[in-house]
Parts: sequence; structure tokens; C-alpha cells
Amino acid sequence: MREFPPVEVTLPWLEKGGEVVTVRLMFTTRERKALNKNYFNYLWKAALEAIGVIAAVHDKPIGKGRKWEECRDKMMHSLRHLFASEAINEGVDIYTLADLLGHEDPAFTLRRYVHRVTGAVGKARRAIGQRYRAAA
Repeated sequence: MREFPPVEVTLPWLEKGGEVVTVRLMFTTRERKALNKNYFNYLWKAALEAIGVIAAVHDKPIGKGRKWEECRDKMMHSLRHLFASEAINEGVDIYTLADLLGHEDPAFTLRRYVHRVTGAVGKARRAIGQRYRAAA
């Protein structure tokens, strides 16, 4: 991030033509604008191939119709899942996380991510134990 710091981009954030918001983005175009997710994934696949994480399914050159093996679990959307899982593991409440993810219903967020909490049972035991010890 020191070498390639985030870029401030101002755009309608939640919906096309909606309220304009300035945000800092890690991934931008050469013109320092927001990347289209499909274009990002195309660039991402080439990078994943270059480091040996995925393979091409034919010999066409990049930019000329190259296709790669199925890799949905390694695409940009998986970073969103990582963010959500880490936020829950760090104690972010489900209402805040649902809002950050753009979910209208926090129950959807719960159904999608709560099973990913690392050591959930131990965390619950410690939290309740601390509460009872503090009350004593």
C-alpha cells in the first residue's frame, strides 16, 4: 500500500444516479477510476495463472479470448466473503456488517456468514464467563 496507495474516487455509490460519495479504492483503472468487476476478474485470472494458482483451458493469448478453468472461489467476490468472515471473527455486530455489505436483511447476513466464526463456542463461553465473574 505504500508503493501503490489507494486512490480517491467520487461516484454514485449505492445505485446508479444515487448519492455521490468519495471513497478510497485499492484497485483502479490506469485513469484512476473505479474498475468494472468483470474486467477486474479478467485481470485477476491472468495474475492467478501467472503464479500457478489456476490454469488456462486453451492456448489463446490473454486479450484474445483466453479462458481459464473454473475458479469462482478465487475471484474478487471471495474477497468480500473474506472481509465478512474476518469482520465477524473480530466482533463486528451483524447489523453493522449487513449495512456494510449492502444487505437489507441482517438475517441474510447471519445465514450466509455466522457459521464461519472461528472458535465461536469458546468465544461464547468466555464472554458469558466474564459477564458472570464481573457481576460477582
